[in-house]
Amino acid sequence: MKLLFLYFSGTGNTDYVAHYLARHSALTIDRSQLEIELRPLEWQPASAVTDFDLLSFGFPVYAGDSPKLVQAYLAQLPAGEGRGAFVFCTKGAYAAGAVRLNLQRLAMRGYAPLAGQSILMPGTDGLSMVSKGSWMARKALEKDYDHLDEADRLAERMASMLSEMRGGRPVETLRMSLPAQPKPTLPDRLWAYLYKLAEDYTRSRLRSDEQCAGCSLCAQICPVDNVEMRDGSPHFSDHCVLCLRCLHACPQEAIQIGKITVGKFRWRGPKGEFTPLKMRPPPGAA
Repeated sequence: MKLLFLYFSGTGNTDYVAHYLARHSALTIDRSQLEIELRPLEWQPASAVTDFDLLSFGFPVYAGDSPKLVQAYLAQLPAGEGRGAFVFCTKGAYAAGAVRLNLQRLAMRGYAPLAGQSILMPGTDGLSMVSKGSWMARKALEKDYDHLDEADRLAERMASMLSEMRGGRPVETLRMSLPAQPKPTLPDRLWAYLYKLAEDYTRSRLRSDEQCAGCSLCAQICPVDNVEMRDGSPHFSDHCVLCLRCLHACPQEAIQIGKITVGKFRWRGPKGEFTPLKMRPPPGAA
């Protein structure tokens, strides 16, 4: 049995949780009978997502849902053909119906929705606007990332289901009951509207300042190729998805949202180890 963790991570939280779930959900399973693969969804076509038995799909919450690029990717996934699917998301505050909506989307693609969970992690949009010594920054840095209660609950459910399936129980008998069509609730729509206002403001003010060393890392790690280097400086196009990866990963802290992020906190992942460039496959890789 092969369990594929497929996910998008802007600034490292979802990447960390995917690895956390992979470790913890497999603790009670005979690893000789379970293969686990972790695969970031960017820089590979959805059509290449094949050769697995179960899917665990993860993303950060944007506007009470998955990012638009994630939704577009889901729509292009090969048909599930009855394979089971788990969904997890990372949230800074409010997840709204993000897990349910994406379980429904996978169900529409022919997957059997099994379980889902939202997991509280530091909100890296808000963190980019607070001082490095603020209580918010300290709270994010001091959080116990070795013990994530919400992720543990999902890992336990996954482990239990994996054991039952290994014992011969059909995936379909574990299927969740969901409405046929994804439909945001009124609070979801209101949250999305407010988020979009903040999104439009942020996108229009994204820039680099005089600290920029012209290293081009921002262009290399942008998941939607929104950054172009011209004369040694980054220029931002109009299709930014506001993952803020460029802002947080810049070694010179030169990427800014207007003036409100100058000299403010930068997030390097839950344990300071997130290196987004490593997620890009080497040239020529499939």
